Amino acid sequence: MKRLSTVIATLHLRRSRQAVSLAAGNLKAALPPAQQENCQLCDLFPEMSLETMAERLLAGDPDLVALPLYLWNRATLFDLARRLKQIRPQLLLATGGPEASPQAEAILQSAPFDFLVRGEGEITFCQLLRVIAEGGAFQEIDGLSHRQQGEIVHNPDRPVCDDPGIFPSPWLQQVLTPLPNGGVLWETARGCTFGCDFCFDSGGHHHVRPFPENRLKAELELFHQNRVGEVWVLDATFNYPPERGKRLLRLIREIAPDIQFHLEAKADYLDRETAALLASIPCSLQLGLQSADSAVLRGVHRRFDVERFEQAINLLNSEGVTFGLDLIYGLPGDDYQGFVNSLEFALAGLPNHIDIFPLAILPGTRLATRTRELGIQHHTDPPYTIEATPTMPAEELKQCRDLASAVDLFYNTGRAVGFLHPLLDTLALSAEQFFEHFAAWLLQTQGIYPDVLHATESWSAIEILPMQEGFVQHELLRQNRIDLLPAGLDLIRFHFHHAETGLGEETLPPVSGEELSEDELWHTAWHLTTGVRLVPFHYEIVDLLEMEGADLESCATLLRPVGSTAIFLRRAGEVIFESLNDDMARLLTGCRGGQTPEQIFSGSISAAEGSELVFWAASEGLIQATSSKRLR
Repeated sequence: MKRLSTVIATLHLRRSRQAVSLAAGNLKAALPPAQQENCQLCDLFPEMSLETMAERLLAGDPDLVALPLYLWNRATLFDLARRLKQIRPQLLLATGGPEASPQAEAILQSAPFDFLVRGEGEITFCQLLRVIAEGGAFQEIDGLSHRQQGEIVHNPDRPVCDDPGIFPSPWLQQVLTPLPNGGVLWETARGCTFGCDFCFDSGGHHHVRPFPENRLKAELELFHQNRVGEVWVLDATFNYPPERGKRLLRLIREIAPDIQFHLEAKADYLDRETAALLASIPCSLQLGLQSADSAVLRGVHRRFDVERFEQAINLLNSEGVTFGLDLIYGLPGDDYQGFVNSLEFALAGLPNHIDIFPLAILPGTRLATRTRELGIQHHTDPPYTIEATPTMPAEELKQCRDLASAVDLFYNTGRAVGFLHPLLDTLALSAEQFFEHFAAWLLQTQGIYPDVLHATESWSAIEILPMQEGFVQHELLRQNRIDLLPAGLDLIRFHFHHAETGLGEETLPPVSGEELSEDELWHTAWHLTTGVRLVPFHYEIVDLLEMEGADLESCATLLRPVGSTAIFLRRAGEVIFESLNDDMARLLTGCRGGQTPEQIFSGSISAAEGSELVFWAASEGLIQATSSKRLR
C-alpha cells in the first residue's frame, strides 16, 4: 500500500471565531488511523497571496491537496488550483462542498481538479484515498466525479446516510481543538424537513438526521472544559421537531451554561417552554422571516402564518431572548413596497438585529431551474444575486440595497432596537422614511460613497455612534425641534453603550495582592480598567430611563437637563449600570488620564475621603494601579 500524503485546505471568508475548518475536520476524522497520520489540515485566509498559499500547501510535499469549495472562495481556489498544477503538474487535486456538488461538470471544465466529491464527503473521500493508495477503479466510488482518459465521468450519486452518527466527531477525535475563548462550529443534525425553493439545506432530502445525544453531550463537555467562548449551532431548524430542540437546550443548560450559543429556529415551533429554555442560557436566536407577504412566500414553497409568527416574537420578547430576523428582497412576485412592508413588520417585533439579503439564485436549488419561467435575471457566478425581476427592476433593487445598508448600519451596528421607535414617534416618520433619509444624509451630506455605504461589514460600532448622533441632530433641526436633541442623544448613548458593554470584557474584582496605605492610594497613578465605560449624559440618566417608552417631547417637558455621568461594566454575564456621584465621576474620569487622586481632586476633598473612594473603586476592579502594587 502506498503511503499517501494529503492536505485538506480551507480558505476562510475572514479571520474570526467562525473560521473553523469543520468540513476538513469531518473528512479527516472519518479516515482510518493510518491515513489520518498522513493527512494535514491547513487554514488559508483571503489576505494571503496565491504564492503564499501554494507554498504552505506544498511545504510537506503532499500527493493530494483537497480544497473544499464555497460561494465566497470559488474564484480564488480556481486560481490556486491552476497555480498548484503549474508548480507541480503531478499533484492530485480534489474538491467538494456546497458550491461544487451541484456544478460538478462546470467546475471540472473550468478548473484543473482531478476529483470532485459530490454530497456528503466522508465515505466518498475515504474511498478515494484508498483507491489512490492501493489501486483500483475510480468508477466504483459512488458520489465521485473524475477525469478518465480526457473525459469527465460522473459516477452514480451516493445515497444520503440516514445516521450521521456513524461518522466520528472531529472534536472528540482531537482532529479539531476547541480553544479557550474561541469559536466552535457544532453540528447537531444534518438535513432540513422544509423545501424552500431558494435554499438547498434540505439537499433534496426532506428530513432531519440528528446526531446521537451521547455524542452531543460529550462534545458539550469538551467545549465546557476548554472554556470555549461561542458556539454556532449548525442546524437549519434546531427546534424541529420541537421536543428535539428542547432536549438540546436542556443539555446546553446542564453542561455548558457559560458559553454563548447561536441558533437558528422556525417560529412555527416556538412555544412558551422553548422560549423559557432559551432565556435560561446565553444565546442569540435567528428566525427566517424572509418576507411578511404570505403570497410571495407560497410562491417559493414556504409557509407563513402571521399570527403564529407574532405570537412567537411576543414570547421571545417576554422572556428577554436576544433574537434576529432574516429578510430577503427580490423574491419572485415581490416589489419594493412589499419589501418595505416586510421591513416595517420585522421592526415592529423589536428584534435585536435584522439581516437583509438580496435573493441569490444558488445552483442546485429549485429556484435555479425556474429562472427563465419566472423572468429572473441574475449573476451566473458567485454571489449569484439577482439583477432584475418582472416585479422588481434594477432601480428598485438599488433602492432595496441602500435601505438594507442603512438598516444594517443604524439599527444593527448602532444597537438601535431600544431607541428607534421613540425616535420614529418623535420625528413622525415611518421606518422606511427614516432609513431612506439616513442613507441620503450619508451619501449627500457626509460624502459617503455608495460602495462604502454598502460595505457595512467594514464599519465598526464606534464609528456609527457619532453618525447616529449627527443624523438625529440633522432631523430634529430640519423639523425645528432642536430642543429635543439632549433627550434624543441620551437615549442613543444609553442603549449603544449598554449593548456594547454586554459584548465586551468582564470587569472583575482583583485577586489579592499588596495592600496599599492611605498615602499610597492618594499618590499612586491609576488607570481605568479595560471594559469599564464612563458616559456623560445631559439628563440624570436614571430619571430619563424611568420614562422609557415616553416620547422625547414628554421627557424634555418633565425633566431638567442637570447632567450626569454613568458607569457601565459587565460582570457575571450581566451589564451593570449606575449613575455616579460627582466625586466618583471626577475620580474615574481623571483616571483615564493616568493622574494620581491628589492631582485629580486638586484639594477639593481631603486625602482621607479621596483614598476611601480610590480603595472602593480599586476593590471593585474599576481602576488599576499603574505600578505593580495591587490591593488585597
